[in-house]
Amino acid sequence: MKRLVTAMLAAAGICAFFYTMPAQAQETKLLFADVVPPGSVIDAKVVGPWAQKVNAEGKGVLSIDVRPGPAMATFENVYDRVLSDVVQVGWEIQAAVGGKFPRSNVVALPLITDDAVASSVAFWRLYQKGTIAAEYDQVVPIMLVTLPPSAFHFAKPLRTLDNFNGEKLIVPNKVVGDALTALGGAPLSLPLTDMYPAIQRGTADGTMIAWVAFNPWKLFEVTHYHVDAAFGGAAGMIFMSRAKYNSLPPAAKKIIDDNSGEALSRAFGQTMVDEGNTQRAAVKAMPNQTFVTPAAAQLAGWQKKIAPVIDQWTKTVPDGQKVLTEFKKDIADVKAGH
Repeated sequence: MKRLVTAMLAAAGICAFFYTMPAQAQETKLLFADVVPPGSVIDAKVVGPWAQKVNAEGKGVLSIDVRPGPAMATFENVYDRVLSDVVQVGWEIQAAVGGKFPRSNVVALPLITDDAVASSVAFWRLYQKGTIAAEYDQVVPIMLVTLPPSAFHFAKPLRTLDNFNGEKLIVPNKVVGDALTALGGAPLSLPLTDMYPAIQRGTADGTMIAWVAFNPWKLFEVTHYHVDAAFGGAAGMIFMSRAKYNSLPPAAKKIIDDNSGEALSRAFGQTMVDEGNTQRAAVKAMPNQTFVTPAAAQLAGWQKKIAPVIDQWTKTVPDGQKVLTEFKKDIADVKAGH
């Protein structure tokens, strides 16, 4: 009997030990809808390395499952899918989210800057100090990037750069489209996937797109005359929903915080610039490709023509003049090493 009591007490002690042990924290898993094609520069050189770093630092605490391509989401719906928790992290172009990010489109204003690295850092600073933070009430940006400015890509040579004479060009956003109209062109709004066939069929005479995105869509097969001007970039972001971010365990949130911010936005911008230069050089080396660089006097003429477009933007966008003034100052500060 004594032996039985002893055994029962030992068993009870063992149970009490395990009961009082802290439960092992469950690893938080986040699904990342990386809407660009697998192996493309953003997937291979930005999203992939970022997720690998997070997974290495967050082993047992946080893991990122990256799904490239349109299976989980597209540019048109990734914002909503992140908000609805279908996926938890996304890569998005702000212009694809209708009406939500008017201030952020300051980075798309033509001929403001040709430096996507400095403007990516300036973009992050606009958010960090609250100038554009109202637009991000539903989401937490992990990185903000200014995609390199668009060049002009035509199927056939232009007669003159003084007037685009109704040439139909696919544009990345409204403000660039308005500026194109001021130069005499006719803007078209089409999804990226429709660019190639539209130019091939003659529905469009060409497109306005940054070099970093040019080769993946094989646009060198349908455009052969390139006006190499820095005519407005585009705002991009890697982001989470604010509700999901706030619900993360403190340890997981810290890993996200440690892998977010200005330095990563700078690196993202630099990756885009480097890849754009590589792709430009590759197209330049191809046969039957003509490159034209506008002279300073030509650019000055364009700036005069599009000045009303910039002025209208500052008047119609909330805090537009303040946003533009601060953006220019922040770019100058970054270039000066501040």
